[in-house]
This record gives sequence, structure tokens and C-alpha cells, in this order.
Amino acid sequence: MKSGLEIQLALEKFVKKWSVYAGSERAEAQTFLNELFAAYGSDRGEVGALFEDFKSSAGFMDLHWPGVLIVEMKAPTVALEKAKDQRVKYWQESSDSKAGIPAARWVIACNFREFEIWEPGRFPNEPRLRFSLEELPDHYDALLFLQSDTIEPVFSEHRRELTADAAEHVAVLYTSMADRSAAPIDEIQRFTMQLVWCLFAEDLGMLDGFPLQATVDTLLAEKDPDSSRDIGHLFTLLNQKGDHNRKGRYSGTRYVNGELFAKPAAVYLTRDELEHLRAAAEFNWREVNPTIFGSLLEGVLGEDRRAELGAHYTHEADIMKIVTPTIVRPWRDRIESASTVSQARELLDELCAFTVLDPACGCGNFLYVAYRELRSLEFEIKQRMTRLAQETGVPVQKGPLPYYPLSNIRGIDIERIAVLIARVTLWMGHRQMIERFGEAEPVLPLVDLSGIRVADALRADWPEVDAIIGNPPFLGSQLLRKALGDGYLKWLSKAFGVGVKDLCVYWFRKANENLKPGQRAGLVGTNSIMQNRGREASLDYIVRNGGVITDAVSTQKWPGEAKVHVSIVNWVKNPAVAPSEFELDGEKVDGITSSLTIGTGDEWAPLALPQNRDRAFQGPVVVGAGFILDEDEALGLVAADPGNRDVVRPYLVGDDIAARPEQDPSRWVIDFAQRGLETASKFPQVLSIVRDRVKPFRDFARRDAYRTKWWQFGEARVGMRAALEGMPRYASVGRVGKRMLLAWQDAWTCPSDLVIVFSFDDDYSMGVLMSAAHEAWARARSSTLETRLRYTPSSVFETFPWPDPTTAQRRAIAESSVDLYSRRSELCVEYGMGLTKLYNLMDEGGFAELAALHKRLDEAVAEAYGWPKGDAQDAARIVAHLTELNRRIAQGEVDYHPFDG
Repeated sequence: MKSGLEIQLALEKFVKKWSVYAGSERAEAQTFLNELFAAYGSDRGEVGALFEDFKSSAGFMDLHWPGVLIVEMKAPTVALEKAKDQRVKYWQESSDSKAGIPAARWVIACNFREFEIWEPGRFPNEPRLRFSLEELPDHYDALLFLQSDTIEPVFSEHRRELTADAAEHVAVLYTSMADRSAAPIDEIQRFTMQLVWCLFAEDLGMLDGFPLQATVDTLLAEKDPDSSRDIGHLFTLLNQKGDHNRKGRYSGTRYVNGELFAKPAAVYLTRDELEHLRAAAEFNWREVNPTIFGSLLEGVLGEDRRAELGAHYTHEADIMKIVTPTIVRPWRDRIESASTVSQARELLDELCAFTVLDPACGCGNFLYVAYRELRSLEFEIKQRMTRLAQETGVPVQKGPLPYYPLSNIRGIDIERIAVLIARVTLWMGHRQMIERFGEAEPVLPLVDLSGIRVADALRADWPEVDAIIGNPPFLGSQLLRKALGDGYLKWLSKAFGVGVKDLCVYWFRKANENLKPGQRAGLVGTNSIMQNRGREASLDYIVRNGGVITDAVSTQKWPGEAKVHVSIVNWVKNPAVAPSEFELDGEKVDGITSSLTIGTGDEWAPLALPQNRDRAFQGPVVVGAGFILDEDEALGLVAADPGNRDVVRPYLVGDDIAARPEQDPSRWVIDFAQRGLETASKFPQVLSIVRDRVKPFRDFARRDAYRTKWWQFGEARVGMRAALEGMPRYASVGRVGKRMLLAWQDAWTCPSDLVIVFSFDDDYSMGVLMSAAHEAWARARSSTLETRLRYTPSSVFETFPWPDPTTAQRRAIAESSVDLYSRRSELCVEYGMGLTKLYNLMDEGGFAELAALHKRLDEAVAEAYGWPKGDAQDAARIVAHLTELNRRIAQGEVDYHPFDG
């Protein structure tokens, strides 16, 4: 599923192509719409959107997606007003009560130059948004239903360029003050946020007379301006009740409150900084989107600190993948089911008591979007009350109706400045939502947001709320010790009882623990949460403890600087009524497992099979670059003493298998295996190299074994060596890679820890390992590093149930294996390319003979399993077959002796 950033980039290319189109509507409308869907990562045909299939009294619809969308296209020269009659009639006639198809929720009118998006069932009199083709990337989230009809679009004047420029100005000003140590850093941070709020408040009429701008103008007119005195005085007034001292340019100020200005910051600004502040004031802050503070947070915290904390900026399109299923959709379903005014009124009271927590709130983007959507839901309930009153003749309650209070939004973050930014973000959103949805509590004094607080969320108690959302910090388990220290890791392990995992895992566990029956949560995590040990500690734990996953994105690239792939998971805990609708990766499914695959959650979890043990191993871990030799030095050692061949070996890494035409090692290594020092001394020239290059490094190693046995590998893989004893060759595969590429290796070759070794030397076994069956299982059972497969013997090989072939079937697999491997080797040498390039070309249509040989092998393996030939290369069917076979073997229904033949 595409991230918000990926959609924007695709739409920029789309706009570039279509901005020069000047033809007719009929000529290219279908191509235009197909490519528009594709930019959102969806397929128009697959989702069920049809061209010209529906004829109404106004003619054929250009595009009809039953129940979801109607599109009316016009030529570039035709004004969209000309589409009105067709647009209205199409929508009115698009429902089919007999077939249970409601009228389309969305209607788009487009002339290749402009878009109008209508939601006629709720807003019949005006479009939700109108924008030009060039503005499409800026408004990508207004068409999010093209990615999935269950994702709520966002209709707002984002002004992203304006917002980004404003954020940059503030960040530059902050950096300038910080670089010259204009004040203690916490005061500079506080001063920056006080400035930002004033700039926003002036443009929205909360501070009459633009007192900050007037103060800056006055300072710039002075020979020796003192901003510490004058701006400091302004901030002091904003913390004072009453009217005293509010004179001249300060006469329009009001008491703000003691949260933001309890400590009025007084910082001396240089003339250049004052000029910069004056330029920032010239922006129309009324049109600035508060979610700029994701960018502002980067400028304030700095990249090093953000990386340490695992903090990441989130696009609204991705936030909606959590806010919609966790908050909006459940409430909207209840609103639409209300059939009386009193029912709607009760819902309004319940909504206005609904609380939300982001326990890793950062700059508050998730909380801002949640607040905006909750105020929108409040507005919808009030509209429904009015409609129901008109339909039934029952009067609506007199007097003001309640509103959704800002103080119902709660947050936790470990960074003080992040909490300050989150509060300012929400105060800005509070004022903006009043303009959009009507009155709420007064904007001044500012609402008490002490519910957004500074704390370590993993150590602190969480408040009782109705829903939990957020994007907890990502930090791989291998990085935690350096970032958090030994003491914190010991506490984590003891407090959660699951060892050391990616940092986000602990938020998933704690979120589920804090939910009451029927409550929902939605969180973003690295895709480790659906893989192996990370899954066991997070999503498996949630499902075991009453959680039902309702919506998920199994994996997507996360935008911004964070080079990670994430999973987005929404669940409900112990629901009174089992959910009937589920969505995975934008598709409606029957259920979602903790592996974020299709299933009811009752599926068999594959177990390790004892018969498979001691057959697959990760290669040795060297621990010390001094063991590695180049070819000249290695061959020189062997030439000087042929006996050195016993301890000087070719050294294989994963890239050798993927990139070298003969899949052979590119380097060499000194390997004393388990030889004692006295035995190693029989190779004096070789041992001297290790003593000079490795021992100085290992002398400072933490582990005793690394120091005391400095001439041996850090992890020698004794079991692997025993399993390979006497074999002339062994099968190997890169431990991490986009493809799973198997290759034979001579027994002399020493594998690195980036290689997985299989202790087989026969062609039948290599055939099974190279088959689609093994690869499909590996992809289902392995973890991933970004988009690369990471093969883990314990979760893949040990759970992989081998076939029980007849003698003829075993021979067929072996023959297919030999033919495939031989031809593949010939092609690599002939074309001078490695396996990765070879298979890239095959996927693009080249090397048809090689593809046919793979198909022959896959079908031979499928026959040995007893599967239909059509399932031989169907990954989903293969995994289902193997899962069931694993269950039958584990439960003793099958006599399993795979390696006895």
C-alpha cells in the first residue's frame, strides 16, 4: 500500500504528463482515470470501477464504482458547471435497492484541468473541494478513497508550500538563536513556540492590532533594538489577567493563560533575526496547516536527536489509516444507524465524552487529526438531528448543544519541547475548527491541555481513555543498548517479560493492556511486529489477549528520513459483537491474522519439526576484520606452504551468490576452526597475521571468549561444521536479499554470517530448496529488512515440511534440478552477469527457457507433495498446503522421515 509521500510523487508525474493535454473528453478520459487510480496504488478494474456501464436518464456515466464513486469527465475547454445536470442525475439514479447498492458516496467532475469533489448525500449544495490539476499533489488526500473506499479523505486548504515555508522560517530563526547561545536552550525553545502562537493568533483575530508585528516593526526602526525587553514585555502581558499595562500597541492583547506564557521568554534578537521574524510574520498564518509542526519538530530537536528517539514525521494520508478505522468509521456507523432525534442526541453526549490518547504524541499530528475528525463527527450528528427532526416533526432541543471538548485529547511524550509543540498545534487547531464546524469552548484563555504531558510512556501510567492511536518510536533491538543504556534495557526486559525487541513492540503490548472491552487502538510499527519474535511479543500477544485485528496495512515504505518499512494495525479488544468487516492492504477480507495475512485468526501456527533440525545454519561470525584476506595474500600463503590450505579458505558472502557469474567467493579468510592455540601455532605465518591484525582488537572485546580465544572466529558454528563433515559440496543462500538465490559451494569454501548453509549435497534436495514451494514458505515465514527477505533457519527451514516422494518423483525433481542449475550457470557465464541481473531480465520477459525450467521443477515438486499442477507457482496456495502439512506432521497424523531416502 502506498504511503502519502509515494502518492504525492506519483501524482507529480501524473500532472506533468496531463498538464499539456488539450484533446477531447472521449479520446483519453479512460487512460486519464486509469492512471489516476494507479497513482494511488490501486487498479480501477480490480476494485470494480467500470467505464460507461451504467446508463441513466442523462446518458452513460464515464466511470461508475457502485456505491462509492461516479466520475463525469469533460473536455479541457468545457467549464465544470456544464456537468451539473449530469452529475446530479447520475447520483440520484445510481442506487439499486433490489441489489442492495446505495447511491455513490462521492462524485467527481473533471475536465482534465480542474477537479470538483462532491459528497451529495451529506453536502448537496456545494463541492467538498475544488482545485486545479496542478494543485492535485497538494490535495492528494482529498482523493484517498481511490486508494481504498474505506479511507476517509481530507478536505482542507492545506497550502503545503506556504506551510513548509513558514516552518522553515521558524526553524531557521530557532537555529540562529541556538547557534549563538542567545539564551539557555529551553528558553529559546519556549520563546520560539510563544512567537509561533502569536503569529497564528494575530492572523485569526485572537490578538487585536497585531501586537507582535507592531513590536518587531518598532524594534527595527530603533538604532539599538532590545527585543528581550519589548517582546519579553508582550509575553509577560499575555500571562497577566486584567487590563493593566495594556496600552498602545499592546492594547489588543488578552490574557492567554499560564500554560504557554507561564514563563515568558526574553531573548535578545540580532537585527538579522528581527528581519527574519518580520518576514515570518508576513505569511498568512490563517492558512498555515498546524501539521507543519512535524517539520518544525525536526528543526527544533535536530536530526541526531530524532534518530536517537526513533521519531518520524507522518503524512495525513497515513494518519488517516489509523484515525478512520479506530475512530471515524465506528462512530459514523453509529451515527447513520440513529433513527430518532433522541437517539442522535444521546450519541452527541456520548461523543462529547469520548477521549483519545496518543502515548507517543511527538508534535501532535495524530492528535490534531483526531480532534479535527471528532469535531467533524460532532457536526454530522447535529446535522442528522436536524434532518431527523424535519422528517419526524420532533423538535430539536432548544438551547446550545454540546461540542467536542479539546481537553478530551490526551498525549504523552518523553521530550518536553515535543509536548509544547503538540499543545500549540492543538490550540491552533481549536481555533481553526471553530471556523469550520462552529462554536466550541472559548479560544482564550487557552484550553487546559495538561492532559498532554511529559513522561516516559513505557514507565508512566496511561490515563483511562476510549481509544489509543499513534506512531510510537521505531528503534531496532540492536540499537537500543547504545541509545538507552544497559540499565534501561534491563528494566524493559523485566517490566515486559519479552526480552529486547524493537522499541515500538512495547507500545503495542501496553496499549492492549490499557484497553477495556470494546475499545479500539491503532498504531504504526516497524514491520517486525508481524514477523517472528517481534510478532510473538506484540500482535500475537494482542490476539491472545482478546484483540481482534480489523484493519491493517501489512507493509509500506515510511516517508521522510526514516528508511524503514512499517505495518499499520488497528484492533478492537474483546468486542461484544464480533466484527464482520475487515480490511487488509486496502482489500476487504474475511479476517486478519497476527501475521497480517488473510485468515480468521484460528489458523495453525507452524511448529518446528524435530526431523528438520541440524540441517540449516547461519555461517560463522568472524569478529575481527583482520581475518579477511585479499586473493593475492591468500594464494601467497598457500604457495609458501601448501599445508596452509587447511586454514586459509575462500570466503563467501551473500553478494557473491547474487552478483558473481559463477556464484563463487570474492575474498579469503583465515579459519582456525576449533583448533587450540598450540595446533594453530603449526601454521606460524598465518597465526602471525591473526596475532598482528586481530588480537589487538579482540583484547578489548567485552566477551571473555573473544579475548581468550582471539585466533578463533567469534561464532565458529560447530554444529554446521559437524553437519558438513565429509560432504564434497553444500547448498547456500544469501541470508538477506530481494531474491532467494541458491548455489552450490565447494566444501573448502567458508561461508560468512551473511550466508545460510544447508547440509545437503544431492540434486533432489537442491531441487526442493530451489523450488517455488521453499521460496513461498520462506517469504511467509521470514522477517524482512526493508523489502529484502531475511532467511531465518529456525522459523523457515525447521518448520518447512518436505515432501514424501516416490522413487520416480525423487528422480524427476533431481533431473529438473540438474537441468535448471546447469542452464542457469551457462547463461550467467555466457552473459557475464550474476543471478540478480539474470532473474531481473527473466522477470521482464527474457530467458524464457530458464522460466520454463523453473516451472518444470516447481511442477515436479508439487507432484511430490500431491498438489494440483496449477498450485505449483501459486504462493498463497503453496503456503496454505504447507501449513496444513506442518499441522498434520506436528500432530502425528503423518509419518515424517524426509531425509531417510
